[in-house]
Amino acid sequence: MRMNYRGRGRAIVAMCVAFTACRDHVPTPASSPTGVTIVARSGNLSAPDTVPPGWLPLHLEEAEGRHIVVAFRLPANATAPEVSAFVEALDTAPATPAPGVATGGLENGALGDVVVHFTPGVYVLACVRRGDDGHRHVRNGESRVLHVRPATLADSAAATAPRHTHVVGMVDFAYVGPEQWTAGPQLLRVENTGKQDHQLRLSRLREGASLGDWMQAENPDSLAITMAGMARVSPGEVAYLPVTLMKGTYVAYCLVADGASKRPHIELGMLRAIQVP
Repeated sequence: MRMNYRGRGRAIVAMCVAFTACRDHVPTPASSPTGVTIVARSGNLSAPDTVPPGWLPLHLEEAEGRHIVVAFRLPANATAPEVSAFVEALDTAPATPAPGVATGGLENGALGDVVVHFTPGVYVLACVRRGDDGHRHVRNGESRVLHVRPATLADSAAATAPRHTHVVGMVDFAYVGPEQWTAGPQLLRVENTGKQDHQLRLSRLREGASLGDWMQAENPDSLAITMAGMARVSPGEVAYLPVTLMKGTYVAYCLVADGASKRPHIELGMLRAIQVP
């Protein structure tokens, strides 16, 4: 089957999941007492210099343009030159360059928050969205070094992982989980158990559109509504994605490039349709 991609919408990757749950049991980033707010402008990311450890929501305010911001963990003893070298490598590396680890991020800009785990040490917040020149925004200054301080007794609330409604597994090259779920508010635990970076984006097909139509479309975004997304997650990492699902057909797939073939994971089979009756 032929697939057409235009601009950044070469494919919209995601796992579509819905699971019946009471709202009282679905924690959301908005209700968390702490978090990391990032303000993105062309050529600049603003964020706190220091944050507490634990499970914290990331919230993005797009003051200018569209952005995909990932939280990368570096070794706690990373030096300034090592941090600079890592940031420079992000522009051209097909996967997260060593010694960094992608812990998740905001795939859909300001559309919704995500929850990631911070441990004491050094992190880099970086925009990996590509501009019209083919380079990632990080090349033009959209990065920020973030220091996570040691834990204190006051951080106990964020030490426990959020209560999730469903686990979304990502392997090479598929999403693991049921193909039918119910509508409602969800908190997805996104786990990468593969050997490569993966991402999770969720789109709902417009009424009358089929998965085949969407795959063949010159502009897939015209046939689907983006619902939520988790940016790059490295092997062994876990992050959380809140989303409220309506009835319909959802599509899931991954745009991260395979290191060997350079082909996006969707072309290697990382595509799935999920029904929400």
